[in-house]
Amino acid sequence: MSRRLGAFPALLLTTLVAGCAVPTLPGIEGPPAGAALRAALLHGLAEREAAVRTLRGTATVTVSALGQRRRFREAFALEVGGRLRLEQYEWTGLPTMILASDGEAVAVHLPFARQFLRGRATPENLGRLAGLPVAPTTLTRLLLGLPPLRVDPRRVAVLEAPGTPALTLISEGDGAAQALRFAPDTFLLQEGELHEGGRPLLRFRFGSAEALNGVPVARALTLWHLPDGVEVAVAFQALELNAPLPPGLFSLAPPNDAGVSIVDVDRPDRP
Repeated sequence: MSRRLGAFPALLLTTLVAGCAVPTLPGIEGPPAGAALRAALLHGLAEREAAVRTLRGTATVTVSALGQRRRFREAFALEVGGRLRLEQYEWTGLPTMILASDGEAVAVHLPFARQFLRGRATPENLGRLAGLPVAPTTLTRLLLGLPPLRVDPRRVAVLEAPGTPALTLISEGDGAAQALRFAPDTFLLQEGELHEGGRPLLRFRFGSAEALNGVPVARALTLWHLPDGVEVAVAFQALELNAPLPPGLFSLAPPNDAGVSIVDVDRPDRP
């Protein structure tokens, strides 16, 4: 991750692609980048994907919405493929929420409310259960410091942007898109946007990075441009990169308590 791209910051714009035509994105123009620049950017992205498998630790999470701000303590574990577990605690140390997703299903236990909610791992369900209307796969990738969408190097166009020196990579399809800005000399992801259906779904920015096992890992992540003006700031602590994680960590069974209400959020007649 130490290859240089001259003195140029890199702007990456990418989407899921369907077809072999050279992808374009309205308003993004410029001459094709040289082969060396293209190869360096794609190689840096591939290195990052290969270097990050799991991440666990603790975090302080600040949620701002409707003029109010709330702060939480969380423990978390992440694994590529949309597998995540988030445990939210009161300042007294009591758990207020436990969320787990294996990439296919998502479940939440709310001990104080005596509720257990479960459903498919969709953006809509994560929005209902955790207030973040993005797919667990997308959220996991962001928390791991990866682009929201994985880049397919076989189906991209890489351009030299006019004006401010930059390198632009474009792909498109299925109504999904992302715009990413990288550090000029390390290709570390700094900030970006995720679009769906031609509109911004969220924006994000990473804080400064710290090396863990030789891999730079961001110490902070901010998400904004979410529905209802919600902004989420995550400050990471006590991080462990690529540590082995116990089996079953990303699945959550209903508690053995007859007083707990179990809700299937996929049912149209849910409460």
